[in-house]
Amino acid sequence: MSRQEMIKIDWNEMPNLSELTLVVPTYNRQHYALRQMHFWSDSPVTLYVLDGTSTPINTEGLKGLGDNVHYYHIPKYLHDRIRKSLELIDTAYTAMLCDDEFFIPSSLEKCMEYLKNNKDIVACIGRCIGFYTTKSGIMATSMYNEMKGYRCFEGTTRERMIEHMNPYVCSTIYAVQRSEVWKKSMTILTKEKFSSPYIEELIFELATCYQGKSIVIEDLMWLRNKENKPIDFKEHNRKLQFDTWLKDPRYRKEVNLFYESMTTELSRIDGADKEIVLEDFKLAVEAYLDYCKNRRLLFSVATLRDQIMQFVPEKLKQKIHLARINHSWKPIMEEAQNIQKEGVHVDFNQLKEIVEFMEKNV
Repeated sequence: MSRQEMIKIDWNEMPNLSELTLVVPTYNRQHYALRQMHFWSDSPVTLYVLDGTSTPINTEGLKGLGDNVHYYHIPKYLHDRIRKSLELIDTAYTAMLCDDEFFIPSSLEKCMEYLKNNKDIVACIGRCIGFYTTKSGIMATSMYNEMKGYRCFEGTTRERMIEHMNPYVCSTIYAVQRSEVWKKSMTILTKEKFSSPYIEELIFELATCYQGKSIVIEDLMWLRNKENKPIDFKEHNRKLQFDTWLKDPRYRKEVNLFYESMTTELSRIDGADKEIVLEDFKLAVEAYLDYCKNRRLLFSVATLRDQIMQFVPEKLKQKIHLARINHSWKPIMEEAQNIQKEGVHVDFNQLKEIVEFMEKNV
């Protein structure tokens, strides 16, 4: 990837970004990790790429990167790599970013500005669209529409946790956060390992909303890659949903550890009584279970379709998926115009630069 293929953005227009660290865990996807490093190279952002792949990226591939980009080869479990980032972060704000996805820089700037102007808010994120690269170009669709107008502004830790869990909105794990909040949430997330991979997101979301208020602003920030399967680890069973795990007697020890660990760690944040924290936390979990039940009923047809698709050969499954995308998704710039009509601000200049960067560096 040549310097000419790098993104052309006037970073001087976004002075807040010098106070932001982006943490990018990666595993067996070094092409995407390199693309991410080149994207942010010589920007004001501090970038930490934490690579768990068995062999490191060749040093030749790392040449020419700006001093703001830091690559660490740590062939260990995700938790170990995240813990390394906790030692490194020294900026006021932090966000986690997937190796194959993008944040629009001007939206990050707005999130930071919002946090600076609202001291009681601990996390801020913009809106999201999903993208998929096809022969026809980069297609996109609006994602997580439940984020529209979302805010978790309840006054107490109990109220915020319950409010955040039903209806559940994944709005903080990829948000810009105050670094002290992000570090505490990640410290809790990495304390224990559980069989279901979906628990980690919930731990982080609950730990964050326990610490303070959060908001989604109506500004396109997050470009989510829908081409790649989630990174899988042998420690996890991706078919094991949280609500199934919670009720399965085979995981009773894990569930007890989940409640004990979360209660202990949350009470350490503010010194609250552990029994009260446990009671509040259980109410939040019950709220999430109600959400899962209602969502399952609402999307029962889609759930049945997904179950059937498990038995479809992978190549045929990909063809069906691609046909659905070509039929119902829009070219990414067109989809951005659609969400703008719905009241979401879009920085079209920066989005265009990102799209061109992706097209040159597939």
